[in-house]
Amino acid sequence: MSATAAAKVSPEEAAKLGIEGTELTPLGAIRAGNADGSIPAWEGGIKTPPAGYVEGGWYIDPYADDQILFTITAQNYEQHADKLSAGQIAMMKKYPETYKMHVYPSRRSASLPKWHYENSIWNASNTEFCNPSRGPNREERCIQPGSWRPGTFFPIPKSGGEAILNHTFFFTGKWYTAMSHGFNAFPDGGYARHLKRDLFFMPMWMTGDEAPKQERFTRMGGAGFCAGQEDIEPPRSAGQIFSACTYLEDMKFDAYIYIPGQRRVRKAPEIGFYDSPGTGSDGLRTADSRWMFWATGSEEWYEYAPMQRKEMYVPYNSYAISQPGLTFDDIVRKGHVNSDLKRYELHRVWVLEATLKPGLRHLSPHRFAYFDEDSWLGTLGDMYDAKGELWRVSEQYSMNFYNVPMPYFWGDDHSDLISGRHSALNAYYNVGPKGSAAPPDFTAKGRPDPELFTPAGLRKSGVR
Repeated sequence: MSATAAAKVSPEEAAKLGIEGTELTPLGAIRAGNADGSIPAWEGGIKTPPAGYVEGGWYIDPYADDQILFTITAQNYEQHADKLSAGQIAMMKKYPETYKMHVYPSRRSASLPKWHYENSIWNASNTEFCNPSRGPNREERCIQPGSWRPGTFFPIPKSGGEAILNHTFFFTGKWYTAMSHGFNAFPDGGYARHLKRDLFFMPMWMTGDEAPKQERFTRMGGAGFCAGQEDIEPPRSAGQIFSACTYLEDMKFDAYIYIPGQRRVRKAPEIGFYDSPGTGSDGLRTADSRWMFWATGSEEWYEYAPMQRKEMYVPYNSYAISQPGLTFDDIVRKGHVNSDLKRYELHRVWVLEATLKPGLRHLSPHRFAYFDEDSWLGTLGDMYDAKGELWRVSEQYSMNFYNVPMPYFWGDDHSDLISGRHSALNAYYNVGPKGSAAPPDFTAKGRPDPELFTPAGLRKSGVR
C-alpha cells in the first residue's frame, strides 16, 4: 500500500471523530474516561477563562483548589512503574531525595478553536502525503498541497510518521511575541541564564486575509510556521538574530542569522538541523528535542515502532510554575526543575518509539516521545546514546492558554543523566525583572512583521 493511500482513513473510521457524542474527539483522543475513573471523559476542555482573568494578564489557575492525591518517589515508584517512563524512573534513582512527582486529579483541560476541530475531522478523510514522494526517506515528510485544512493532519494516525507531523504542527496560535527566559544548569545546582525575544509567525493557521503573500511564505506548499529569535542576554551574544521557516513540502528549517560582529546576514543550515545543538543550550539540547521531539529536516532519519496509546503520569496543567514573582532561584534545582512546582496527572498519551535508520548518524539512535492524546503536545522525551544507555530525559510543562484557546508549554527541562547538567528552552515568561515579565502576546499587537523572517528584514533589524 502506498504512503498516500495509507494516510487517509475509511469513512467508517472517520465517523468515529466528532465535536460531541462520538467515540473519538476531533483530534483522535478517546472521548470516554478510563475504567476506574482516574481519567475522566473529555467534555471540551476549558471553554471560558476563569473569573478574574484579563487578556494580557497572568494566567489564573482554574484548578488551584485541587489537592495532591499522592506523591511518587524513589521509595515507592515501583508501585506505579507501569505508568512511568524509563526517564522518570532513572531521575528518581539519580536524585532520590529531590526528584518526586506530585500527582493531582486528572483534568482534561485541552481545548482548541471550533474551526480547528472541524478541519481536523475533514482532514481524516482527505489529508495525504505527497504522491509521488519527493525522494528517499521523504515518503512521510511532505503534505500533499490541497489535501489539508488548518487542523490536525491525521487524527487517527496509522504510522509514526503521521504522529510526528501531528505533533510538529500542533496548534500554537497564529502568532505571538514574547520575552523568553532559559537556563543552563551546572551539576551543583548553579545556573547561567539567557534571555531572548521570541517571534512566532504561523502562516498555516492564518486566513487568506491574514496570511502574508511574499514568496518566503508561499513556496514549497506554504510555510507551516516561522520563528525568529533575538539574543538579549548574556551580553556576549546580544544582538544576534535568527529567523527561519519550515514548509509543508520540505520540513528543513530554512534559517538565516544576523551576526553583530560581522554585520552581515548568512544562511544558517545548522539551526534546527536534527542533532545540532539547540540555540542557547550549551550543547545540552538537540535541535530536534524541542517540544520533546519534532520533525526538523527534509528526510526522516528514524524508523518508528507501531504506535501505542498508554496511560501515564505526565506534567499537565502547570499553572503553578507560570505564576508571577518566581525566579530561576525558585525553579532550578540540582539535576532538575523544582519538583514542588510541578503538577502531574494521569493521561493517555501516544508513545512514539524511534530507531535510527541504517547508514545515518544521530547523537540519539534510539528515543521515545510521549504526546498528549487530547492536544498532540509533547509531555516527555527519553533519548538513548550510541551505547544504548539512557542519556537525556526531558519534561514539558504545559497548560491551557485559554485566551487563545490552546494547550501550550510554559517551560521545559532537559536533564543529562551522565553529566548532571540540565537545560531549559527559552520560555518561562514570568521570571524576568519586575515590570518586564509578561505572558506571550497573542493579540494583533503581538503579530511580528513578516519582513523579520526574510534575509532583507534581518539586515534592517540588525543594530550592532
